[in-house]
Amino acid sequence: MTASTVRQQPVETVKADHILVGRVRDSFVGTTAASGFLNLLVISSDTVPSTFTALRLDSAVISLPFDQIYGSAAQPLRLDLKDLQQPLDERAVYNSASTVATGTSLLTNFEAPLNRNRLVKQRVASGNSGDTTTTVTTALVPDRVVRIRMQKYPATATLANSVFAALKDGTPSQSKLDAVWKGLALQPSAGHLGSIAGFTSNTSANVSFYYTGTSTTGKVRTRQYRLLLAHGLSSVPGKYFTQVNTDLSGTALAGLTTAQSTLPPSATNGFTYAQEGTGLATRIEFQGLDNLRNNAELAINRAELLIPVKQFSNGLFSYPNGLYLYEVNSANQVLTRTVGATVAERMVQQEGLDKNGARLTPTRTDFPVSASIPAGQDPVQYYSVSITEYLQAYLQNRLDGELPSGLILSPVLRANLSLGLSRAQLDANNIKLRVYYSKLR
Repeated sequence: MTASTVRQQPVETVKADHILVGRVRDSFVGTTAASGFLNLLVISSDTVPSTFTALRLDSAVISLPFDQIYGSAAQPLRLDLKDLQQPLDERAVYNSASTVATGTSLLTNFEAPLNRNRLVKQRVASGNSGDTTTTVTTALVPDRVVRIRMQKYPATATLANSVFAALKDGTPSQSKLDAVWKGLALQPSAGHLGSIAGFTSNTSANVSFYYTGTSTTGKVRTRQYRLLLAHGLSSVPGKYFTQVNTDLSGTALAGLTTAQSTLPPSATNGFTYAQEGTGLATRIEFQGLDNLRNNAELAINRAELLIPVKQFSNGLFSYPNGLYLYEVNSANQVLTRTVGATVAERMVQQEGLDKNGARLTPTRTDFPVSASIPAGQDPVQYYSVSITEYLQAYLQNRLDGELPSGLILSPVLRANLSLGLSRAQLDANNIKLRVYYSKLR
């Protein structure tokens, strides 16, 4: 196999499973900066009862749960908060290269710890039935939520009061919210360099307003009202995306100056790259298969692709879970196939049967295969994947369309809308395709 590094941009980041925020420097790839832009959403099931009187806003908290850290967690993430001039448009296209107009600066250089723990109490019952003893124990558990207490800072306190005043009448609506708070931008502060956090999608990503009111019975009640951050739940409308910029200058990859350029491994010390978020991927091309091509008497018994990695290269960026194989032309453009009314990208498919018992063929588009790390490797040495049926179809020109000039190994399955920065450094000179074949009689 021959291999080279390519860069495919922009990267699809809209409505992905994470929003990335931060900036990190890496000697191999350069400096990557990520900023998140998102709408805020009214939750129909959350209201402030219209029967409450004497309402008082006690506090407002922006909660941002995270489960990814690229770089060092020892130093806090420093970020800036701004509001948007307009909500993100459901009809507009956003990706890693998109920019949107921001408005008021709400916070500058906010310090968000990434390694904080919290003390929790647990009740443990012991003993036999009828003679049990309950003890209370404490334990430290990771606290992986960035909390921004809006009432502590003048600009965010003013905003919180305005939002609560607009929505407290018992009939909150998206239009009322958009009139006072059009969206949120999360950007790394100018001096921050050392980490990027991946904020995850769940309903804990919200803005909570804690208030006190008097009920119709005259009792004083303390309640919570929430707004959902747009990435908090994928089933509701609302838009968000991550802007990602990687400055390759000063590194061996600086030669990737255009979206379709190709860099040989001789320029990168014998390695190629495949990384989420940055658009970096590895192009491979088959070599030495001419004597097997268009030979109806040959049967491919097994074809296995072996992709060695640089050992211990996952200190800053973890290894991707898998590498997907896209069929491309000489310009590194992914080939497509029309299935009914849908145009789908061509990818190497899984082998065997689908859940309905139908045979998986190389010309399908709904079961892409990925090269994975075999279980038990310590340290990780290589990825592997079987492409037996694909190679048989490739050699006999049965791929139902243009024959690809190469495959691109990418950790990104765009249909899944996943976003991270996992990376593999691949030993380009030792990528191999092992082919076991026999002659039909």
